[in-house]
Amino acid sequence: MRISYGSARFLNLISSGPLLDIKTVYTMFGERCVFDCAYCTQAKTSKSSTDMLSRIVWPVFDLERIVDALKNADGVKRICLQVVSTPSVEKEAFDFIQKVKTLNIPISVSVRITNFEMAKKWFDHGIERLGMATDVVDEKLYEIYRGGKFKNHVELVKKIANNFPGRVTTHVIVGLGESERQMVEFIQEMYDSKVSVGLFAFTPIRGTKLENKPRPAFESYRRIQISHYLIKNGLSRVDDFEFSKDGDIIGYGFDPAGVPQSAFETSGCPNCTRPYYNEKPGETSYNLFKSKV
Repeated sequence: MRISYGSARFLNLISSGPLLDIKTVYTMFGERCVFDCAYCTQAKTSKSSTDMLSRIVWPVFDLERIVDALKNADGVKRICLQVVSTPSVEKEAFDFIQKVKTLNIPISVSVRITNFEMAKKWFDHGIERLGMATDVVDEKLYEIYRGGKFKNHVELVKKIANNFPGRVTTHVIVGLGESERQMVEFIQEMYDSKVSVGLFAFTPIRGTKLENKPRPAFESYRRIQISHYLIKNGLSRVDDFEFSKDGDIIGYGFDPAGVPQSAFETSGCPNCTRPYYNEKPGETSYNLFKSKV
Protein backbone atom coordinates (compact mmCIF):
# COMPACT_ATOMS: atom_id res chain seq x y z
CA MET A 1 0.00 0.00 0.00
CA ARG A 2 1.05 3.62 -0.33
CA ILE A 3 1.36 6.43 2.21
CA SER A 4 1.95 10.12 1.57
CA TYR A 5 5.56 11.25 1.81
CA GLY A 6 4.77 13.64 4.67
CA SER A 7 2.94 10.91 6.57
CA ALA A 8 5.83 8.48 6.03
CA ARG A 9 8.21 11.09 7.44
CA PHE A 10 5.94 11.73 10.44
CA LEU A 11 5.79 7.99 11.19
CA ASN A 12 9.60 7.67 10.82
CA LEU A 13 9.23 5.31 7.87
CA ILE A 14 11.66 7.59 6.04
CA SER A 15 14.28 9.94 7.45
CA SER A 16 14.59 12.63 4.77
CA GLY A 17 12.47 15.72 4.25
CA PRO A 18 10.89 18.20 6.70
CA LEU A 19 9.12 16.82 9.77
CA LEU A 20 5.68 18.41 9.45
CA ASP A 21 3.01 18.83 12.09
CA ILE A 22 0.65 16.30 10.53
CA LYS A 23 -2.43 15.38 12.53
CA THR A 24 -3.85 13.05 9.89
CA VAL A 25 -1.94 10.15 8.34
CA TYR A 26 -2.79 9.71 4.65
CA THR A 27 -2.74 6.30 2.97
CA MET A 28 -3.59 5.32 -0.61
CA PHE A 29 -4.99 2.12 -2.03
CA GLY A 30 -5.10 1.21 -5.73
CA GLU A 31 -3.65 3.00 -8.72
CA ARG A 32 -4.63 3.97 -12.27
CA CYS A 33 -8.34 4.58 -11.78
CA VAL A 34 -11.14 3.18 -13.95
CA PHE A 35 -12.52 6.74 -14.10
CA ASP A 36 -10.90 9.49 -16.14
CA CYS A 37 -11.09 12.81 -14.27
CA ALA A 38 -9.26 15.42 -16.33
CA TYR A 39 -7.31 16.88 -13.39
CA CYS A 40 -6.24 13.67 -11.62
CA THR A 41 -2.84 11.99 -11.76
CA GLN A 42 -4.46 8.58 -11.23
CA ALA A 43 -7.00 8.99 -14.07
CA LYS A 44 -7.34 6.17 -16.59
CA THR A 45 -5.62 8.07 -19.42
CA SER A 46 -3.25 10.14 -17.28
CA LYS A 47 0.42 9.99 -18.19
CA SER A 48 1.47 10.97 -14.67
CA SER A 49 3.39 8.58 -12.45
CA THR A 50 1.21 6.22 -10.41
CA ASP A 51 3.16 7.15 -7.26
CA MET A 52 1.62 10.64 -7.38
CA LEU A 53 -1.68 12.09 -6.22
CA SER A 54 -1.84 15.81 -6.96
CA ARG A 55 1.65 17.10 -6.06
CA ILE A 56 2.18 14.48 -3.36
CA VAL A 57 4.54 11.50 -3.70
CA TRP A 58 3.13 8.29 -2.19
CA PRO A 59 5.89 5.72 -1.56
CA VAL A 60 5.04 2.02 -1.12
CA PHE A 61 5.35 0.25 2.23
CA ASP A 62 4.20 -3.11 3.52
CA LEU A 63 0.79 -2.83 5.16
CA GLU A 64 1.98 -4.41 8.40
CA ARG A 65 4.88 -1.95 8.63
CA ILE A 66 2.49 0.99 8.40
CA VAL A 67 0.19 -0.55 11.01
CA ASP A 68 3.14 -1.04 13.38
CA ALA A 69 4.29 2.55 12.82
CA LEU A 70 0.80 3.82 13.66
CA LYS A 71 0.78 1.78 16.87
CA ASN A 72 4.00 3.48 17.99
CA ALA A 73 3.10 7.01 16.83
CA ASP A 74 2.09 9.91 19.06
CA GLY A 75 -0.25 12.69 18.03
CA VAL A 76 -2.15 11.01 15.18
CA LYS A 77 -5.71 12.36 15.27
CA ARG A 78 -7.09 10.71 12.13
CA ILE A 79 -6.26 8.09 9.50
CA CYS A 80 -7.41 8.92 5.98
CA LEU A 81 -7.67 6.37 3.17
CA GLN A 82 -7.49 7.69 -0.38
CA VAL A 83 -9.08 4.86 -2.36
CA VAL A 84 -8.48 4.87 -6.11
CA SER A 85 -11.25 3.11 -8.06
CA THR A 86 -9.40 0.04 -9.28
CA PRO A 87 -10.52 -3.62 -9.33
CA SER A 88 -10.32 -5.48 -6.00
CA VAL A 89 -9.08 -2.39 -4.15
CA GLU A 90 -11.65 -2.75 -1.36
CA LYS A 91 -10.18 -5.99 0.01
CA GLU A 92 -6.82 -4.47 0.95
CA ALA A 93 -8.47 -1.29 2.28
CA PHE A 94 -10.93 -3.26 4.44
CA ASP A 95 -8.07 -5.40 5.77
CA PHE A 96 -6.16 -2.26 6.77
CA ILE A 97 -9.24 -0.80 8.48
CA GLN A 98 -9.71 -3.98 10.51
CA LYS A 99 -6.09 -3.82 11.68
CA VAL A 100 -6.16 -0.15 12.76
CA LYS A 101 -9.66 0.01 14.27
CA THR A 102 -8.26 -1.18 17.61
CA LEU A 103 -6.11 1.97 17.81
CA ASN A 104 -9.29 4.04 18.38
CA ILE A 105 -8.17 6.65 15.86
CA PRO A 106 -11.03 8.05 13.71
CA ILE A 107 -10.89 6.75 10.15
CA SER A 108 -11.93 8.66 7.05
CA VAL A 109 -12.22 7.22 3.56
CA SER A 110 -12.20 9.27 0.36
CA VAL A 111 -13.63 7.10 -2.41
CA ARG A 112 -15.86 7.50 -5.45
CA ILE A 113 -19.30 6.35 -4.32
CA THR A 114 -21.88 5.47 -6.98
CA ASN A 115 -24.76 4.13 -4.87
CA PHE A 116 -26.05 4.07 -1.32
CA GLU A 117 -25.19 0.40 -0.70
CA MET A 118 -21.54 1.10 -1.50
CA ALA A 119 -21.42 3.85 1.11
CA LYS A 120 -23.12 1.68 3.72
CA LYS A 121 -20.53 -1.04 3.21
CA TRP A 122 -17.73 1.36 4.13
CA PHE A 123 -19.56 2.54 7.24
CA ASP A 124 -20.29 -1.08 8.22
CA HIS A 125 -16.55 -1.75 8.12
CA GLY A 126 -15.98 0.84 10.82
CA ILE A 127 -15.07 4.17 9.22
CA GLU A 128 -16.09 7.34 11.01
CA ARG A 129 -16.40 9.65 7.98
CA LEU A 130 -16.91 9.22 4.26
CA GLY A 131 -15.40 11.65 1.77
CA MET A 132 -17.41 11.96 -1.45
CA ALA A 133 -15.51 14.31 -3.75
CA THR A 134 -17.59 16.58 -5.96
CA ASP A 135 -14.57 18.51 -7.29
CA VAL A 136 -16.43 20.34 -10.09
CA VAL A 137 -19.43 22.49 -9.12
CA ASP A 138 -20.41 23.69 -12.59
CA GLU A 139 -22.95 21.19 -13.97
CA LYS A 140 -21.67 21.15 -17.55
CA LEU A 141 -18.00 21.12 -16.59
CA TYR A 142 -18.69 18.30 -14.14
CA GLU A 143 -19.70 16.07 -17.05
CA ILE A 144 -16.67 17.13 -19.11
CA TYR A 145 -13.97 16.99 -16.43
CA ARG A 146 -15.27 14.35 -13.99
CA GLY A 147 -17.88 12.36 -15.87
CA GLY A 148 -21.42 11.49 -14.82
CA LYS A 149 -24.35 13.68 -13.87
CA PHE A 150 -23.81 16.46 -11.36
CA LYS A 151 -27.38 16.44 -10.06
CA ASN A 152 -27.33 12.68 -9.49
CA HIS A 153 -24.10 12.98 -7.52
CA VAL A 154 -25.42 15.81 -5.34
CA GLU A 155 -28.61 13.92 -4.55
CA LEU A 156 -26.60 10.84 -3.59
CA VAL A 157 -24.37 12.91 -1.28
CA LYS A 158 -27.47 14.33 0.41
CA LYS A 159 -29.10 10.91 0.75
CA ILE A 160 -26.05 9.40 2.40
CA ALA A 161 -25.62 12.44 4.67
CA ASN A 162 -29.25 12.14 5.73
CA ASN A 163 -28.72 8.49 6.71
CA PHE A 164 -25.31 9.07 8.30
CA PRO A 165 -25.67 12.58 9.78
CA GLY A 166 -22.46 14.44 10.53
CA ARG A 167 -20.34 11.75 8.88
CA VAL A 168 -20.06 12.91 5.25
CA THR A 169 -17.54 15.30 3.70
CA THR A 170 -17.34 16.48 0.13
CA HIS A 171 -14.36 18.11 -1.58
CA VAL A 172 -14.37 20.84 -4.19
CA ILE A 173 -11.65 22.20 -6.45
CA VAL A 174 -11.63 25.96 -6.95
CA GLY A 175 -10.55 27.19 -10.38
CA LEU A 176 -12.01 24.71 -12.87
CA GLY A 177 -14.13 27.30 -14.67
CA GLU A 178 -16.94 27.82 -12.18
CA SER A 179 -17.88 31.29 -10.91
CA GLU A 180 -17.32 32.28 -7.30
CA ARG A 181 -21.08 32.50 -6.94
CA GLN A 182 -21.54 28.90 -8.11
CA MET A 183 -18.92 27.74 -5.63
CA VAL A 184 -20.38 29.46 -2.57
CA GLU A 185 -23.93 28.49 -3.50
CA PHE A 186 -22.79 24.87 -3.59
CA ILE A 187 -21.00 25.25 -0.24
CA GLN A 188 -24.19 26.68 1.29
CA GLU A 189 -26.25 23.79 -0.13
CA MET A 190 -23.85 21.27 1.41
CA TYR A 191 -23.86 22.79 4.88
CA ASP A 192 -27.63 23.06 4.75
CA SER A 193 -27.54 19.28 4.15
CA LYS A 194 -25.12 18.71 7.08
CA VAL A 195 -22.21 17.92 4.74
CA SER A 196 -18.76 19.29 5.57
CA VAL A 197 -16.75 20.82 2.72
CA GLY A 198 -13.04 20.56 1.99
CA LEU A 199 -11.49 23.22 -0.24
CA PHE A 200 -8.64 22.72 -2.67
CA ALA A 201 -7.19 24.95 -5.36
CA PHE A 202 -6.87 23.53 -8.85
CA THR A 203 -3.32 22.30 -9.39
CA PRO A 204 -2.13 21.57 -12.95
CA ILE A 205 -0.08 18.37 -12.95
CA ARG A 206 2.05 17.19 -15.86
CA GLY A 207 0.50 14.22 -17.63
CA THR A 208 -3.12 15.12 -16.88
CA LYS A 209 -5.57 16.51 -19.43
CA LEU A 210 -5.57 19.89 -17.68
CA GLU A 211 -1.81 20.19 -17.27
CA ASN A 212 -1.78 23.55 -19.09
CA LYS A 213 -4.74 25.12 -17.29
CA PRO A 214 -3.69 27.97 -14.96
CA ARG A 215 -4.23 27.89 -11.22
CA PRO A 216 -6.86 30.16 -9.66
CA ALA A 217 -5.90 33.64 -8.50
CA PHE A 218 -5.02 33.77 -4.80
CA GLU A 219 -7.44 36.64 -4.27
CA SER A 220 -10.31 34.57 -5.64
CA TYR A 221 -9.37 31.53 -3.56
CA ARG A 222 -9.17 33.65 -0.42
CA ARG A 223 -12.66 35.02 -1.08
CA ILE A 224 -13.94 31.44 -1.31
CA GLN A 225 -12.17 30.53 1.93
CA ILE A 226 -13.70 33.52 3.73
CA SER A 227 -17.13 32.58 2.38
CA HIS A 228 -16.66 28.96 3.44
CA TYR A 229 -15.75 30.02 6.98
CA LEU A 230 -18.76 32.33 7.29
CA ILE A 231 -21.22 29.77 5.93
CA LYS A 232 -19.77 26.88 7.96
CA ASN A 233 -20.01 28.86 11.19
CA GLY A 234 -23.44 30.36 10.48
CA LEU A 235 -22.12 33.93 10.44
CA SER A 236 -23.56 34.69 7.02
CA ARG A 237 -25.55 32.97 4.30
CA VAL A 238 -25.07 33.13 0.58
CA ASP A 239 -28.33 35.07 0.33
CA ASP A 240 -26.57 37.87 2.23
CA PHE A 241 -23.65 38.00 -0.22
CA GLU A 242 -23.21 40.51 -3.02
CA PHE A 243 -21.88 39.48 -6.41
CA SER A 244 -20.60 41.25 -9.48
CA LYS A 245 -22.24 40.64 -12.85
CA ASP A 246 -19.54 38.01 -13.48
CA GLY A 247 -20.32 36.20 -10.25
CA ASP A 248 -17.36 37.45 -8.22
CA ILE A 249 -17.94 38.03 -4.50
CA ILE A 250 -18.00 41.72 -3.61
CA GLY A 251 -19.76 41.52 -0.23
CA TYR A 252 -20.27 38.87 2.44
CA GLY A 253 -22.98 40.31 4.65
CA PHE A 254 -20.28 40.23 7.34
CA ASP A 255 -17.08 42.17 7.94
CA PRO A 256 -14.29 39.94 6.57
CA ALA A 257 -11.84 41.68 8.92
CA GLY A 258 -13.32 39.51 11.67
CA VAL A 259 -12.35 36.27 9.94
CA PRO A 260 -9.48 34.47 11.74
CA GLN A 261 -6.43 32.93 10.09
CA SER A 262 -7.87 29.46 10.69
CA ALA A 263 -10.28 30.20 7.83
CA PHE A 264 -7.35 29.85 5.43
CA GLU A 265 -6.07 26.54 6.74
CA THR A 266 -6.69 23.16 5.13
CA SER A 267 -10.35 22.21 5.45
CA GLY A 268 -12.21 18.92 5.24
CA CYS A 269 -12.64 16.27 7.91
CA PRO A 270 -11.60 17.22 11.47
CA ASN A 271 -7.79 17.50 11.80
CA CYS A 272 -7.23 17.50 8.02
CA THR A 273 -3.65 18.70 7.42
CA ARG A 274 -2.73 18.06 3.80
CA PRO A 275 0.44 20.10 3.21
CA TYR A 276 1.81 20.77 -0.30
CA TYR A 277 -1.33 19.39 -1.96
CA ASN A 278 -1.85 22.56 -3.99
CA GLU A 279 1.68 23.89 -4.24
CA LYS A 280 5.38 23.09 -3.97
CA PRO A 281 7.39 23.72 -0.79
CA GLY A 282 8.46 27.36 -0.70
CA GLU A 283 5.49 28.64 -2.69
CA THR A 284 2.76 30.75 -1.14
CA SER A 285 0.22 28.30 0.26
CA TYR A 286 -3.39 28.26 -0.88
CA ASN A 287 -4.19 26.26 2.27
CA LEU A 288 -2.14 27.32 5.29
CA PHE A 289 -0.66 24.81 7.74
CA LYS A 290 1.94 24.58 10.51
CA SER A 291 5.28 24.02 8.83
CA LYS A 292 7.16 21.90 11.36
CA VAL A 293 6.62 19.94 14.58
